[in-house]
Amino acid sequence: MPRARSTQDLARLSKQIPSVWAAEIQSAGRGRHGRPWISDGPSGLWCSVLWEPLQPQFPLLALLGSLAAADAVQALTGLSPTLKWPNDLLWKNQKLAGVLVETVARPARLPLAILGLGLNLTQRTSDFPRGLQKTAVSLQRASGRIVPRAQMLAAFLDSLAHRLTQPPAEVLEDFRAAWGHQGRTLSVRSGGQTWCGVAEQIDAAGHLHLRLADGSTKVWVSGEVDFPA
Repeated sequence: MPRARSTQDLARLSKQIPSVWAAEIQSAGRGRHGRPWISDGPSGLWCSVLWEPLQPQFPLLALLGSLAAADAVQALTGLSPTLKWPNDLLWKNQKLAGVLVETVARPARLPLAILGLGLNLTQRTSDFPRGLQKTAVSLQRASGRIVPRAQMLAAFLDSLAHRLTQPPAEVLEDFRAAWGHQGRTLSVRSGGQTWCGVAEQIDAAGHLHLRLADGSTKVWVSGEVDFPA
């Protein structure tokens, strides 16, 4: 559709399961922790997928979505984005895309999942807010190619359908291979605090293990990760 407040909201209100929602423009797009996602122009893929995952998939939904988006980017441009735990695609340390996972509780049944994707397609550097111009990038800037929104959506949905057939162990193996930050010094922000340490692993539940300066290991279910450029 041409315009929506948020494709996540459209999916949450939908009675069609499964269903896919996409908009050229979002007036109130959002990312993780309720942060705004700048999507007020037809320069990216803003979409949400609503479905009922299998129980073992729930802890890995952000990783699955990130992998599916990276698959689509590689299939259409040849680029291989780096994945930043738990939900971002990077190109040369700049943010290309982000994944947002939300759930819809249902009495006595497994929750529904809403997987949102925001993928920058055609923005110039000047199109991003000033505070993001050094940290965000579009697929056109990264690859030199213009990929139509509908083509990227189709590739993403094909990739997601494939990823959802994989056993969790394969998903984790593929994510770790594309993650590329093992052994790097990271900082993780959560609850108003920041911890700095070395990324040791992503475990079987999709959690990040960070070895702190005192030798202890802190395990993260979620958090905001930064690392030296």
